[in-house]
Amino acid sequence: MSNTHNPESPWLFSRLFNPWRCSSNDNSHLLVTEVIEKFIQVEVSKESRRRKRKPEDHKRFLKAIEAITCDLIHNHLSDQRSGIAISRSNRVLSKTSRYKNEVLNKTIPYLLDVLELPELQMLEQVVGCINYFYPEKNGNLRTVVKAGKHLVHLIQKYHVELEDLGLSDGEETIILKREKNDLWDHGGTLEYEDNDLTNLYRDEMRTINQWIKKADLNYMEPFHGKDKHNYDLDCRLLKRYFTRGSFKSGGRLFGGFWQQMKKVHRENLLIDGENIVVLDYSQMTPKILYGYCGSVPEMEDCYQIKGYEYCRKGIKKVFNAMTFSDGPITRFPKGINSLFPVKTRFKEVADAIENEHSRIAHLFYTGIGHYLQFLESQILVEVLLKLIESNITALPIHDAVLVSEIHVYKSKQVMEQVFLDMTNVPSVVKVE
Repeated sequence: MSNTHNPESPWLFSRLFNPWRCSSNDNSHLLVTEVIEKFIQVEVSKESRRRKRKPEDHKRFLKAIEAITCDLIHNHLSDQRSGIAISRSNRVLSKTSRYKNEVLNKTIPYLLDVLELPELQMLEQVVGCINYFYPEKNGNLRTVVKAGKHLVHLIQKYHVELEDLGLSDGEETIILKREKNDLWDHGGTLEYEDNDLTNLYRDEMRTINQWIKKADLNYMEPFHGKDKHNYDLDCRLLKRYFTRGSFKSGGRLFGGFWQQMKKVHRENLLIDGENIVVLDYSQMTPKILYGYCGSVPEMEDCYQIKGYEYCRKGIKKVFNAMTFSDGPITRFPKGINSLFPVKTRFKEVADAIENEHSRIAHLFYTGIGHYLQFLESQILVEVLLKLIESNITALPIHDAVLVSEIHVYKSKQVMEQVFLDMTNVPSVVKVE
């Protein structure tokens, strides 16, 4: 075991430990079984445990060893040199939460230390690492682990590949986040009591996730060499993230591997062996806002503003800023002024937008954007559920979905109908 606090450490960008990782077939199962057997043999030889584990504790022990082993294998096969970040803090591990896997408990340090012993060499660990995603100023130093010499040998012995790993069920899919204190605040999670609404949301996500889990998703070959391993095909679990401590704010779906893909790589994605097509709701925010006000926009393009016809991208960003802000804005948000002619003032642009959209202007600067995002997520969830009923696999990306080429027409129809039913405003669905 070594120790480092070096900000330039190769462990700086280590990803967090995934406690849901598990074996999914005989190859990986046999490897995990051997690790467990050797672990117990070491315990016996060193007399590090004098009492037999209780049945429930033994189950958690088996799950923990499997999760640690499988995540180490995944990290190694993915060629992720930065390793896996995991906390050894009793303060962190003793906490109870609906978001926490039961394997993350006070036994973790002991399990890591035994797995590192010369008799096992299943992992290597470095304690006290600064993590980019969990900075030291928040008191979140992490231990970083990577596959040890003997685990690498077992991977080769059992011919284990990424396809031999899976994810266990039970992870919370309805996430409630607190209000952010500032721009750099990640917005931590909040505990909540379940009710009819949260149970409904969870049931909907269960239906969507079960459908996507069994979907035929693959890459077109060749796929830019080893870039294929940068995306984990098993990473399909979608979660709804609600914001500002409210189940009427946010609600977008995150977690699918396709959401992290570069556009050029996404073009290589196959659904049911077919090339994918992107179906994208255009002008979704203003159209939902008009529907909320019981009105329909008269203009063909809500982002085409008189005097700024060549600044559509900038207008869209300013429009969104005006809906999400809780109060008046006096200057362009960072990076947006470059989308307009030199010396353009924010007030001029804002006034032009308000004049063009006078029927909804009273809702600007009220923070309604967070609720509009919730309505957007409701629409997308309903679209996914309707497409499942039609035996169509769709992968969501905020206000768009990926579908196979053969299902473009039907999917577009469903998207348009759902939007009309939920907003009373006709939509524009673009085919990309």
